Amino acid sequence: MTKGKVSRRGILAIAGAAALVAAHRGSLAQTEKPATDLKPGEWSWYPERATSGPVAVVVSLSDQLAFVYRNGIRIGVSTVSTGRQGYETPTGVFSVLSKEKMHHSRAYNNAAMPDSQFFFGGCALHAGRLPGYPSSHGCVHLPSAFAERVFGVTHHGTPVIVTNERSGVGSMTHAGLVLTDRDLKDIETLTGHVAGKSLPRDREGEDDDAISIIVSGADRRLIALKNGSEFIDADIGIEHPRLPLGTHVYVLNGIDPATHTYDWMAVGLGTGHETALDVQREIAVTARLVIPPNVYEQIARNLHPGATMMLTDLPAHPETRTATDFVIMRDRKSA
Repeated sequence: MTKGKVSRRGILAIAGAAALVAAHRGSLAQTEKPATDLKPGEWSWYPERATSGPVAVVVSLSDQLAFVYRNGIRIGVSTVSTGRQGYETPTGVFSVLSKEKMHHSRAYNNAAMPDSQFFFGGCALHAGRLPGYPSSHGCVHLPSAFAERVFGVTHHGTPVIVTNERSGVGSMTHAGLVLTDRDLKDIETLTGHVAGKSLPRDREGEDDDAISIIVSGADRRLIALKNGSEFIDADIGIEHPRLPLGTHVYVLNGIDPATHTYDWMAVGLGTGHETALDVQREIAVTARLVIPPNVYEQIARNLHPGATMMLTDLPAHPETRTATDFVIMRDRKSA
């Protein structure tokens, strides 16, 4: 090609390159805007706020936003597109059941689903189309660069909490699990079971267990699952049983070695804003639970960072949890 002259093919090549750059910028629409000001495809990611510990993903359907927390600290927020009418994304408390770097949908013409994280049936977090309104067949679509980042920080059993409204999140420490106070010797023994344990892994062949616990106020029962299998099913007591428990989720961050306390991330579902969490109220709710000592000790022996505990007023029968793995509790609007 003669210097100073550009052929039609050259013009097309330049235009194509410019389009690719523009598309790449769109997929990397990192921004520091407040969450409510994000436009479709925009997201923020600041992992330096918390560099280690368990992660939770909270999706607000009304806001079409997903929030990512690590150790109770928000490290990311993104616009999403959830299930359209007739294919609504289910609300409730779920867990990451499986992860695939590149999944192809058998149900929808072999459609590509990059960075898929399945949390209920065929519903997954994954990179997808973001028109600014619910448009999927039930999955939660994320911007591609954001989906890749979330995929890199989650683990087997990571909670995925889908609500109609935004949910409050905060940190909570408590001497005796989230269940009861014990004397110092007991606490040192019980919290010692968690010391040195790591997050569950999501690679096949690993033997790390992922624990999920549900307390049902309706049944007055505690059920614990380990990798999808029940290993505790016990009657419990609830002080002031006529008062509702509400719906709460707790994710174990780890142990404070100086004070021998459990450090939890607390999630209050549907509080309307991610900062609207009354930690003292969360502690007060857990203090009403009366757990038999042998059950309490069995839970403590099996706890690990990333373990999830859920409190609900709903019954804990099979219809309110996943068939093969962790518990799901649906919002009252969709129960």
